[in-house]
Amino acid sequence: MKHNTLILLCDSYPLSAGEFFIDDEMRVIAPKFDKLLIYTASSGSDENLNRFVPDNAEVVSFSRQKFEAGKLKSIFRIFTPMFIAEFFFALKKLPLKYWLSAFKIMYVDIHRATNLKKELVVLCKEKNVDLADCVFYSYWHDYKALALAMMRSKNQNLKCVARAHRWDVFADKNKIPYLPFKKFIVDNLSNTISISKAGKEYFYEYVKPSPSAAISVSYLGKINDRKPLLEKRSNEILICSCSTLTPVKLVDRIIEVLSLLNVENMHWVHFGDGPLREELLQYAQKMLPNVQYEFKGIVPNNKILDFYARNYVDLFINLSSSEGIPVSIMEALSAGIPVVATDVGGTAEAVNEGNGYLIHAEFDNADVVKKINAYLGLSDDEKLSYRRRAYRFWRENYEAEKNYEVFCRIIIDS
Repeated sequence: MKHNTLILLCDSYPLSAGEFFIDDEMRVIAPKFDKLLIYTASSGSDENLNRFVPDNAEVVSFSRQKFEAGKLKSIFRIFTPMFIAEFFFALKKLPLKYWLSAFKIMYVDIHRATNLKKELVVLCKEKNVDLADCVFYSYWHDYKALALAMMRSKNQNLKCVARAHRWDVFADKNKIPYLPFKKFIVDNLSNTISISKAGKEYFYEYVKPSPSAAISVSYLGKINDRKPLLEKRSNEILICSCSTLTPVKLVDRIIEVLSLLNVENMHWVHFGDGPLREELLQYAQKMLPNVQYEFKGIVPNNKILDFYARNYVDLFINLSSSEGIPVSIMEALSAGIPVVATDVGGTAEAVNEGNGYLIHAEFDNADVVKKINAYLGLSDDEKLSYRRRAYRFWRENYEAEKNYEVFCRIIIDS
């Protein structure tokens, strides 16, 4: 049975780079609905990215700048029970030095959410949305989820859900260890859906949700119909990584680890871009004089999977200081590539001793070097076993069609 409308709130999909992982999700979910409205903060369009857009989808852009304007109009919001409750919640959680910053964060988010809620009401009227058979779905547990929670607090018959990933879950990983209105969002949405068990556990500890609140776990997934390349055909040691080039991803530590490996004919390929690109390029030039390396920039996911299918990647490495469960690790596993990764967020739900190596969050570079050398020193048969287990783990746990079918049932039944 098809349902009438899914309204997806997101930041980039499908008009610009970012949120590539939504493509696979929409391949599975969109056919379950007659109509898909994608309400995105992106206004550009890059056809070279080859984003998947379902036939039944309509893309509508909203302006984040518009939501930022006229903040003084929301001044009365600070006197509402919702705002006052959140302020006292923040006071209990935070040291005195963060109180003013937390107040500003709260005010900005409630202003954004209020404006977005108004826009959603207009959108539903313009598109003749049947609210009785509609699911509102925020891809992030941020001000967009807050807007949905505010809507549903006034109308319990609405179906409003939001995913929760990493930066929008783990408040203690932020410079200011606070994320606004988490208790209100969790208590008022139909369902908060964490991409990891670790995220769900954190919410229960951080938020202390009401008995009626729903928090579920539904893993992301990856579609990959390519055959994994399991047998090595050259003497090159190829190591890959994939992430934004931002401080939290610790790509500089990857460079340091590679500089300590006494390995001939080593090649490192990094997929992803970000503000630290030039700084990291210079650091790699300094630290890796004997290593061939490439910064590929932003590459569509299907092109990354094509690369993995054509090239025997010995190891995938992720040394991030904070994660949900990285889709980049799912991609590597789907290609039968063993993974070396830090034990942060929900990464331990994807990486284990059967398919790779977990590194302590507070690692020394020598710890990572030791793990990589341990793998490279294995026999060909032992490496083949690792690669088969990696591929099998993906099929059993992170295969997209299966995971998104489950997710779809969750959001429809919420």
